[in-house]
Amino acid sequence: MRNQDDRPGGEPAAGLPVISGPRWFESEDRPFVLRIECPLAFDDMVAALYWAADAGDLASDEALCGSIAVTLSIEGLAALRERARKIRVNERCGAIESPEFLALCRQRIAALTGQ
Repeated sequence: MRNQDDRPGGEPAAGLPVISGPRWFESEDRPFVLRIECPLAFDDMVAALYWAADAGDLASDEALCGSIAVTLSIEGLAALRERARKIRVNERCGAIESPEFLALCRQRIAALTGQ
């Protein structure tokens, strides 16, 4: 497993807003909270949004990160990576269903991460 020591210069991953509470996760009869940090690639985050979110989910940093967190927790990292691969393939073939929304997803992730 990689950690921040594996990054160039030992730099830690960029911290994003913490997503918690009933807005994002059902809490009834669930008294425990598992806290994790899951490093994601830019394309993973875009893929989490492209097929599972709408423009309203991109309005704030919390909404953006919350949408990614929920999609990740429901579908898993392998599914996000497969989505990212499909997006790349579809772009090369000119088969992206909503290029404008894909561009918006990328723009918001870039603004959030400072890329």
